[in-house]
Amino acid sequence: MSELVSIPEIAFKLYAIMDPLSILPYLIALYEEFNRNSQNKISWGFLVNKLSIAVAVLLLFFSILGGPLLAFLGISVSALEIGGGIILVYLGVDTLGGFQQLKFLSSKIEEVIITPIATPLIVGPGTMTGLITLSVSNNLIILILGSLLAALLVYLSLLLGPIIIRVLGNTGTVAVGRFMAIIIAAFGVQLIIDGISQIKLI
Repeated sequence: MSELVSIPEIAFKLYAIMDPLSILPYLIALYEEFNRNSQNKISWGFLVNKLSIAVAVLLLFFSILGGPLLAFLGISVSALEIGGGIILVYLGVDTLGGFQQLKFLSSKIEEVIITPIATPLIVGPGTMTGLITLSVSNNLIILILGSLLAALLVYLSLLLGPIIIRVLGNTGTVAVGRFMAIIIAAFGVQLIIDGISQIKLI
């Protein structure tokens, strides 16, 4: 029963790291521009479905292979936590700065749904590191369930994106994303502290 409590905790951590709200205003603007300039218009639901499937597949892939990959590479848990923590802190700072990676997006939406939106903007190095780190302290089934719940939360956030934008406005939506960035950075700092404590420096 106690392990089941870990599922929403894992899902929230992964959702905060993926932070779909940060890219929502940009994704909607890209979608509207595409439909204005293209004869082959697509629905918002189609875009969200395709994007969410890619996110779910990527999360499952790294959930299943994270632990074995760690063992194969011979990387210690403490080293992963310190290195992963640094990446997450950097990602949090980057998100607070306006997610500068988005400036590389193409104007052709069919080229960017999977790359770079699904990966690396949503499921990026921070998410991969988080999954591998979480695989150390959680069994595979719990990690998979947490990952699927996180993918569902991302799906709902994107599906309701136009409504969220109308209610909060672009500024409010980005502000919520910035709060998630603080969560990402805090998670990263905690990982660094945990890693350092394991090698008896503190």
